[in-house]
Amino acid sequence: MISSDDIKKNISKNITKYRENAGFSQRELAQQLGITPSRISNWEQGANCPTIDILFEVCRALHVSINDIYGVYPDSEMLLSYSEQQHIHKYRSLDDHGRETVDLILEREVIRSEMIRSEVNRIKEEQKKEARICEPEKKNL
Repeated sequence: MISSDDIKKNISKNITKYRENAGFSQRELAQQLGITPSRISNWEQGANCPTIDILFEVCRALHVSINDIYGVYPDSEMLLSYSEQQHIHKYRSLDDHGRETVDLILEREVIRSEMIRSEVNRIKEEQKKEARICEPEKKNL
């Protein structure tokens, strides 16, 4: 599950991203919303978050969905943190060679991690068996 801190970080980063994509300055967006530019700045820096009502107004002004601002897509089976979204963005900017390299490394790391998990689970099972063997029998008094 995505944490509230990740959502707040997503909101601040996405307000900046979509404001810039729309070609608005902080002052221009603030004028559209009837607020001060310093409030926009505070949101974008993560100092505070807009209320849900204002957030919908931000979405309308920037022509994006609330999911875009939150960076959370409930129709998807997977929720992405801001960091994961950044990785995807960077991956998409790579050329074919870069993507092949990342894919190769990712596949090797998945295999390595699975092997480690498997070994850790095997050791835990052995320890459980040993613990059962070493347990003294409880006598009824």
